[in-house]
Amino acid sequence: MASKADVTTYTVKEAMAAKVGDHIEIAIEADDGTKLKLKGTAEQLDALVGDLEVILDGDDASAEAAE
Repeated sequence: MASKADVTTYTVKEAMAAKVGDHIEIAIEADDGTKLKLKGTAEQLDALVGDLEVILDGDDASAEAAE
């Protein structure tokens, strides 16, 4: 992966996903109007979904503990 100096951070305005042939595409529009398209295999995106689930489950646990 690129170093932090080589990375631009965008805030997502809208995102969509679709299966195209043998890969999955995620189209993203950022708040500043920048448009990106990410292509990945099902395995790559499944790993990403797993990471996101861990993060979101952790956020849910933190919110419940605060109540």
